[in-house]
Order: sequence, then C-alpha cells, then structure tokens
Amino acid sequence: MAGNKTWNEISSYSIFGALVLIGTVALMLFGKNSQMSHDIGPLLAGLAVSICLFRFGTPWRWLSFLVLASFLVVGPLLGQPGLIWMGGCIAGSQFGVAWRLSAVKPPVKSPWTVNGRGIGALIEARKASKEELLLLDGNKHERVVVEHGSARFEVAGSLPSRLVCHRNPDADNDASWAVLSRTGHTSDESVEVPMGRMKGLIPSQFVHDVGSIEAALNDFLENPKAESLDPEWNTLSIAFDLRLHS
Repeated sequence: MAGNKTWNEISSYSIFGALVLIGTVALMLFGKNSQMSHDIGPLLAGLAVSICLFRFGTPWRWLSFLVLASFLVVGPLLGQPGLIWMGGCIAGSQFGVAWRLSAVKPPVKSPWTVNGRGIGALIEARKASKEELLLLDGNKHERVVVEHGSARFEVAGSLPSRLVCHRNPDADNDASWAVLSRTGHTSDESVEVPMGRMKGLIPSQFVHDVGSIEAALNDFLENPKAESLDPEWNTLSIAFDLRLHS
C-alpha cells in the first residue's frame, strides 16, 4: 500500500511537471514576441535550479528565499523571459520532488515484529516476546502482539492468571482468528480481564495463567503459519468477539 501511494505521488508530480513544461515550451514557440535564443536560457536555468533545490535541498535557507523571490518578483518584471523562467521553476520543482520520492528506498520489513519493534532472528523474537509477556499488568503494559508476515499472536490482560490469547495465520481475515481455551472446562463463571481503560468479562474457559500462554507462544514462534491447530484453540466466531481492544 505504501509503495503504491509513493508511485501515485511520483506519477502525479511528473505529469503536472510535464504539463507545465509543455505549456512553457508552447509559449516559447508561439507566444507574442517569442525568441528562442532569448528564452531557452531562462527555461534551462529555471529547470536546473528548481530540480536541484527540490531534489537535494540546500543547507542555505537564503538560497530558497532567493529562488522564491525570483519566482514571485523578478520573473514577472522580465516579461516573457521571466514567464519562461517561472515555468521552468514550476516544472523543475515537480520533477525534483518526483526524483526525490523515487530515490527513497522503502524500509525492509523485519521477519518478526514484537509490539511494533522489528526483529530479525527467531531467537531474538523469542526473547523479546517473553520479556514483553512478563511485563503485562493490564494497565501500562496491556498487550503483547507478535507478528510474522500475515501471522499474528496476541495476548491481553494482566499477570499472573488473567490473560486472553489469540492467534491467526492471516490477520487480515477476521474469520480465521482462534482463541486459546481450556479443554474440559465446564464452569460458566466469567473473569474480569483488564486492558488499559477497559475491562472485559471473559468466560473462565478462555482465561489463562502465564504458563499456558508461554507454551502457546512457543508453539506460535515455531510454526506461525499453522492452520491446523490443537483442540485447545477455539476457531468459532466467539474467537474474534473475545479479542480485547483498549
């Protein structure tokens, strides 16, 4: 998505710059009192200065003000050569911005992400996710999110025993969430699970202690894309409904 947005911006700047340049060249060719020998210099100068300024920037603020002054004040005073200079500046600014955008390399996404922090190796992801897990207090530290591509693992709540856990091989698909449950648990009791400003009343069969969550986390880290899960993972619609968001 970000790559498409950047490409659309590059296209927009380039197209607008090309249209301004074509209009400026048309003015040179067909404008009143046109003289190519007099107009080509201002056009090339405007293009060169503006492209460099908007592509590379400048450490001297006064230079930017000088170009702006020439664009707004000096240009109109010079008649048609001034208009050609202004056209070159406008077109060059668009080309310079497009060049700058095209030169920016998109950031390389890390294989693993733990609470938004990119991590390169599995061993580091395991360490970071367990450290975050042990900080859960249902208040300032309310949530642990581990991502690997489209796969996602979530834990919300507070230690030591009020934790709700979800996983998904494709987090973009709301119907594919699974919630960790306690098999054979028959109690209808609900447990209050805190998460920041909100508290959720969760059926006790879906509330776990940290030991169960650590085991589920290890399983996810070993096989994040698993679609066939053990029986303790409930994949019914209640799984999505029980996700806690602050």
